[in-house]
Amino acid sequence: MPRLPILMYHTICDQSSKSKGLSLSYHKLEAQFQYLVEQGYTSLHFSDIQTFKNSDEYPKKPIIITFDDVYVNQYKFAYPLLKKYNLKACFYAPFSFVGGTDSWNNGTEQIMSVSQLKDLDPAVVELGLHSFEHRAYSTLSIELVQEDFKNCHDFVSKHKLNVCNVLAYPYGNFPRKKSQKSQFFKELEAQNIAYGLRIGNRLNKLPFKNNYELNRLDIKGEYSLFKFKLKLKLGKLSLF
Repeated sequence: MPRLPILMYHTICDQSSKSKGLSLSYHKLEAQFQYLVEQGYTSLHFSDIQTFKNSDEYPKKPIIITFDDVYVNQYKFAYPLLKKYNLKACFYAPFSFVGGTDSWNNGTEQIMSVSQLKDLDPAVVELGLHSFEHRAYSTLSIELVQEDFKNCHDFVSKHKLNVCNVLAYPYGNFPRKKSQKSQFFKELEAQNIAYGLRIGNRLNKLPFKNNYELNRLDIKGEYSLFKFKLKLKLGKLSLF
């Protein structure tokens, strides 16, 4: 059965000494992108996947590259590398923070402005949803979830942004109790969400078992290129 790895990135920094946790150095990112190209991976947008009728239409080695939070450092470092290596990626925006700073890293990271989001070539970067206020969905009532989506849609409409109907859950988090989870997923259907992205650190089997529980591989800043290759192949690295 074919597999689809979905890579998850966050902060991109310019110093190797700061490359740890969710912060990855520019040089490591370039080495990883170069490896993907050399190994014949084909990067996809989720809008590409929505046009496929069955798993036979996927390229031989498909991959999806994702970046959460639309930090300015992604615009500065990751976006030029994507263009350099002719790769596609999906960027997920918490719209309440656009043009300001984050609240989950002590307000230290700048978030792209509307003009920067619009400057991203849609052939390279596909924008998606990352909630409005970067709150964990498991902590929200269904009414607050609905309000969150309304605020997202209002922001997108106001600024005339082209945003795909894909949601990356903040913190990889969504309700886990059966009744709440069912209600939450029904709301995603009502909101016309095609795919929901968790973390999971597993490779996705094609066709997808559940469109709202797609797994992503979190790429840590301290990973060597060897460990990146292993995670790309195996998913979890429980032995390392």
